[in-house]
Amino acid sequence: MKDQKRIHEELSLSISTLVQSQIRIEDMITTGTLRSYADSSPVKKMLHAPTMKLYVVKEEPLHNKEIRKNLKDWISFWQSKCSNSIQHVQIYSTFWSTPEGYVSIVMEYMNGGSLQNLLESMGVLPERSIKQLVQPILYGLQKIHQSGAQCHGALGPSQILFLRDGTVKLSQGLQYRAQIQGNQVFNQYILGRAKEAQSLYDPSILETPSLWSKAPSEKYHFPTQDDFILERANDIWKLGWLILNCAIGTMEFHPKAQQIYEGSRIILEEITKYIDQLKDTCCLLHSEIKVIQFVEQNSKIVNEPTKITILDLLPPDKFSVEFIQFLCSTLKIDPRQRHFTEQLLLHSWLTGYKECKGPNVQLKELLSISNAWNTFLPEEFQGQGAQKLERLCDALCLVLQNSEKPTINKQHLQENSPIIKELSHDMGINAKVISERLISIFQSLI
Repeated sequence: MKDQKRIHEELSLSISTLVQSQIRIEDMITTGTLRSYADSSPVKKMLHAPTMKLYVVKEEPLHNKEIRKNLKDWISFWQSKCSNSIQHVQIYSTFWSTPEGYVSIVMEYMNGGSLQNLLESMGVLPERSIKQLVQPILYGLQKIHQSGAQCHGALGPSQILFLRDGTVKLSQGLQYRAQIQGNQVFNQYILGRAKEAQSLYDPSILETPSLWSKAPSEKYHFPTQDDFILERANDIWKLGWLILNCAIGTMEFHPKAQQIYEGSRIILEEITKYIDQLKDTCCLLHSEIKVIQFVEQNSKIVNEPTKITILDLLPPDKFSVEFIQFLCSTLKIDPRQRHFTEQLLLHSWLTGYKECKGPNVQLKELLSISNAWNTFLPEEFQGQGAQKLERLCDALCLVLQNSEKPTINKQHLQENSPIIKELSHDMGINAKVISERLISIFQSLI
């Protein structure tokens, strides 16, 4: 069994290496810019001209040698341990531009967007859709934890990506590695920079530290459990917080939102200092009032009782008892009480046969609604798409004349092929029009 596992890992790595050898950055054509969140780096959707395959290229700044090493180590880990994994977004190649001080990372293109996109479009998700999300995320975390990495560290809505068929994958959280484990000057520059795009699902809009922007980089061991690693327990907390976001939306309307965010920050970053003061608590759901009181006492804020709690926002007609129990096991105040990924995967909410409460809506259906804004347009509104197609064709002619011989099969340019369908969806014009135009381009170059 071990030999089979080793052979699979070696094969996956060799396939990844083969893909890298086929990609050159000069053969890539930018077809669009994807939305970036908070302080994340620019993300471009790019077409590899010789093969007509879509990729995402993310540019991460390298402000010093430490950041360069941290990113290189994490990318190397991801490529060796998560290569060809169905739960992880793939990294195909990297281009290190030392004089310019950045790295271009060629990654798998996820055409369904992110959980951040979906939440901003839908507001909240029903229990059934959340359940479809959680299992693949847990499998992704489990592989990272079992492969020697301390933690993922950046588990948030922008790091959960989809394909349109409902496939869920975990992204790399590259910004976490760059901004947190870099030097203090760089951290101040990044964290102090004005955000181009804000989201209500990012706690930092409430002027509190983001739950995904800071975590310890060393192992902390509690005396009672020598094998306990705090960062992994914090991954579980962030998973619970992510599920909570999906279920109730943002906390902006909660009267004690500031205190809850500050309490979460303390639980993630300073729990070793306050573990004795919080020892008689359960989780954020069932000990919410105690967490709020603790924050208000420490901040010398007058404690005024609130008439609404998080549990009030999770009514029994919309969320099952098993769902609440699962959420409780991820949001334990004491990190030693949070379940491991293996335990959570066996939880009755994920393995049981009880029907989920609330609307019977599949994740794939929500994604189709969320992405419906740029589907096929009527002919009279296809002007911009036609211009975009012509620009793409001009770029293809220029790149392919100075590139290696195209390896694309003519069959892949037919109107029912995945790449033509994707371009049709992106441009909002008929797939047949795109197919005929691209075939003519490639024929003229042969």
